Amino acid sequence: MREVAVDEAFQNPDNLVIPVDLDEEMKKSFIDYAMSVISDRALPDVRDGLKPVHRRILYSMYTQGFTWDKPHRKSATTIGDVLGRFHPHGDASVYDALVRLAQ
Repeated sequence: MREVAVDEAFQNPDNLVIPVDLDEEMKKSFIDYAMSVISDRALPDVRDGLKPVHRRILYSMYTQGFTWDKPHRKSATTIGDVLGRFHPHGDASVYDALVRLAQ
């Protein structure tokens, strides 16, 4: 049902090329993208105060069974699991987030 709505949005029966000012379109598109990044990744969620990277770290530790009553594990185990399974970006943000969670 959603595909039909998307197809209708892109129909152009007269095959007209709609002129658009490139500067204005780039400004608008960049602002839209920047705001989505800020709201989705950079700002903590109101519900629990966690960013997505924090949530990924905690979920990885949960799935590996890391609890207070288990023996010590190196942080590299958690970092490797998060990078391998959940976090397709660079490793620096995961290291920083884990250190901040530990503090």
